[in-house]
Amino acid sequence: MIKHLLVISIGPVQKFISAARRTRDLWFGSYVLSEISKAAAGVILERGGKLIFPAPISASDLAEGSSLNVANVILSELDGADPGAMADAARAAAKQRWLAFADDARKKARADIRDDIWGEQVDDVIEFNAAWVAATSQYTNDRQRLMRLLAGRKQCFDFLPAKGQPGVPKSSLDGLRESVLKKSDATGKGTAAGIRLAAGEQLDVVGVVKRCAGETQAYPSVARIAADPWLRGLTDDNRRKLAAACAPLYQNGAIARLDVKRYPQFEPFLFDGTVCFPSRYSELKAEGEIDGPIEGLRQVVRSLECGKSDPYLAVLVADGDRVGAALSSIRDADGHRAFSQALAQFSSSAAKIISDHHGVAVYCGGDDVLALVPVDRVLGCAAELARAFQGRMAGVSAGASPTLSVGIAVGHFMEPLEDLLEYGRDAEKHAKHPRHADRGQKSRNALAVHLHKRGGGPVFFRDNWDGKPDEYLAALARNLNAGNLSHRTATDLERVARVYDSWPGETVGGAVGRDTLRVLAAKNPRQGKDGRAMEEFKKLVRESVKDSATLRRLAVGILIASQLDSALRQAAGNRAKGESD
Repeated sequence: MIKHLLVISIGPVQKFISAARRTRDLWFGSYVLSEISKAAAGVILERGGKLIFPAPISASDLAEGSSLNVANVILSELDGADPGAMADAARAAAKQRWLAFADDARKKARADIRDDIWGEQVDDVIEFNAAWVAATSQYTNDRQRLMRLLAGRKQCFDFLPAKGQPGVPKSSLDGLRESVLKKSDATGKGTAAGIRLAAGEQLDVVGVVKRCAGETQAYPSVARIAADPWLRGLTDDNRRKLAAACAPLYQNGAIARLDVKRYPQFEPFLFDGTVCFPSRYSELKAEGEIDGPIEGLRQVVRSLECGKSDPYLAVLVADGDRVGAALSSIRDADGHRAFSQALAQFSSSAAKIISDHHGVAVYCGGDDVLALVPVDRVLGCAAELARAFQGRMAGVSAGASPTLSVGIAVGHFMEPLEDLLEYGRDAEKHAKHPRHADRGQKSRNALAVHLHKRGGGPVFFRDNWDGKPDEYLAALARNLNAGNLSHRTATDLERVARVYDSWPGETVGGAVGRDTLRVLAAKNPRQGKDGRAMEEFKKLVRESVKDSATLRRLAVGILIASQLDSALRQAAGNRAKGESD
């Protein structure tokens, strides 16, 4: 009886996950890809294959709609089964699961669909690649050969005949396929089936599936995440007043309402966050004749006297470090299964950690995490994720335990979603690999925070986790709040840093620290409200500022901590700095 190792790769990852203009596109795309992979893995298990990745505890873990997230690469052992036939069965299951999503969406949007274009596209979506090798006693070598074969198979593209139609607009999500919609409403009010569209927006078959398939429950918007600190800062009575003003808009279909069972972290206020930003009320008016409810909402928001909601949110992107090396150090399939189960356990715990910090997990699969988190809670969320990952990975690899690098991008909720995602991915890459300004820092096992304000250029901060960057930024935010530090100090500190750039390293130490404290004192006319906090802050400066590079780190940290302080103030019920009384 010949044993085989079989590996399957399912895609396209980019189309399912990254092509998105609404948060539902982003979330449901990752969900669809996981469900398709789950269906393929389930068939292998049913037919006697021994799954390695994923490594479910029971068959129910692979059931449709289960909480287990399955990555798009599936690895299994086959005892005597024909690997080609097994791959064909997995391909058929994956396609069947995709078509179930597509049929569901088509039924809901039938009045808006061009059947000819839909039929051309729906069978040409899933990318399925498989490779297998005869197993020997050298599992590590077998797996390496297998992955090389898979990489080679992926390079042998299946170029199907083009089926484009002249004069038909392309999808707005990625521009690759023609729109399947009969006519897009140029006003952005949507289609007959209720598909929410931006003005002139077009969708291909994947886009329609993202908007229509599955349960039609709302997904938290970027506006809701950005407004979360402000909403938490309201009194219970004010939240009730705001919710009452939102009820007519919800009944008219102008705004969405979240399911409290699915999103308990938003129970205090379940309506869409757009209502917290009066500047966006013109968008709500476009949904229908609702001038009266809009004006009523505007008056309620003004009457709360709680200042303006901060429009910034955080995109968190995390990825395991040296996971490939850890896998290569494992010498048998059982060890790989234990590793896979540890990743699945982390994935499950990661979703809860994100929810506990008032965020929403877009994707938690293996060592990959993508989430939207309120600014005031994102540092704590990132640190807890890093600790949880290391805890789960301890002892499941022969070498050093993998670590987690986390990138955080803070941006305005009105930025295009694809831009926010790109900011997050860039921050994650920065966490993996230090840049020139990060002299002395090690690769990986780090936190990077990128701040993208609408006015001015981006600001970048990075440090390895052993430097406790989350605590460092949190300490700066506390001192900003206490009045021991001014958010306008960063420019002066940068000017001082340029002075010390040319100083020999051995002569800088004490001088740069004293100059830093002098600048801080000059920019702090209030002298702080908390003497103990001020002494702790002086100690932090003396311990951390040693040269021009660490002084610049402080300057950048102050800029980022200012945004954090603004969100913390709102969550505490105070106005953001700069607002008039």
